Parts: sequence; structure tokens; C-alpha cells
Amino acid sequence: MPRNVRLPLGRLAVLTCTSVLAATGCGGDDDSGTPKPTADAGLISVTRACGGLFDEAIAEEAREPKGPSKVYPVRTPSTGRITEALREESARRSAPEDLCTLTDRADGEELLAITVAWTPQSPPSGRSVRYTATVGPEDAGRLLVACDIGSGGGAETDGGRSLEFAMRDHFTISDHSHAKLLIASAQKITSRLDCREAPAYPDPEDVAPPPDPGLR
Repeated sequence: MPRNVRLPLGRLAVLTCTSVLAATGCGGDDDSGTPKPTADAGLISVTRACGGLFDEAIAEEAREPKGPSKVYPVRTPSTGRITEALREESARRSAPEDLCTLTDRADGEELLAITVAWTPQSPPSGRSVRYTATVGPEDAGRLLVACDIGSGGGAETDGGRSLEFAMRDHFTISDHSHAKLLIASAQKITSRLDCREAPAYPDPEDVAPPPDPGLR
């Protein structure tokens, strides 16, 4: 973005998103390595945040009462790099991978973040996915997804047969939106990981009904 362009008034967010959620402006499946800023990408609408993960209903919640209508994308590792990292045995004991982070400006306050990490926990018996609504912006929702990608040679690994997707949300969007964002994020990751059994994702409305419009 040219330096002499005057940005619109109001709060602007800076978007960090991986191409696991990629679309125009958030990078593609470029496996070239180090994340690169897309300085010429310009500002994009909230509905294009994280490669279009935010639908209009979620974007409207994020914009209320004083949230941003525009975000600035920064490229991070590709879908291939994220899934490659998750396949490594060391990833089963490492820090979570960042999938999407929104801040109010460069190096500013965090607005929303989605991460993924292996966990030894498992969904309840007979289920491959469990969504948990949590309380507070620092732990706004979690999605546990069974995804066994073992070699099949009989040697068990140290847990890590499920993926846990977690969200921090300082927008304070609804729990229904949390469920939609986490389920969509998980579907993009597990479709590339080749889980032995495809997870059976629930409808977000079944785990977290939409909020009453009159209450927002």
C-alpha cells in the first residue's frame, strides 16, 4: 500500500492469516518459507478476513459496536507448511500453530486468534468432534477433533491423536460465530491431513444456536 495514501478514519485491524484459510490477499499455497508482508495488498473487508472465513453475519458482529470494517493482510505459512508441521512427531509436543490472528493495528492489541495443536485428549466415545463453549475472551471456544494420522505400523505415539482448535476473541462475537469459525478452520486443516477416519463435523447451529437479534 503506498505510504502517501490516507487511510479511512476509524479503527483498522491488521490481519495475520495462513493460507490454510487463504484467499486473495492472504497468500496462496506458497511454500517458499518465511512469512512475507503483502505490502501492496491494501485493506480488505472483514468478510475477506482469514481468506473469507468470516461470513457477513460474523463480520457484522465483529464490527459492532466500534469494530473495524477493514483489515490489513500479512502473509504467513501456507496450508502445506502448516499440515507438514502437524505431521512431524515433534509437533505433538510443541506450541500451537497460529491459524489466524487479528489485531487493531500493526503490533497492536489482539482482537481475535485461532490456533491448533495436538492433544492426548479425545472426544467422547462414539464421536469424532466435540465443541466446547468457554467463558471469557482469552478462551472463547474449543473444538476437539479426532484425527489419527499414525503410520499404522503398530507403534503408538505419545498421544496427539486429536487436534484441538482454540479461539481467543476480544471482539466478543457470539458463541455461534465461534463455532462456525472453529469448525470451518478444522475442516480446512483435516482435509489436508488425511485422517484415517474423516471427522463428522456438526452443524454449528446444533452446538451453538444463533443469538437472538434483539439481544445484540
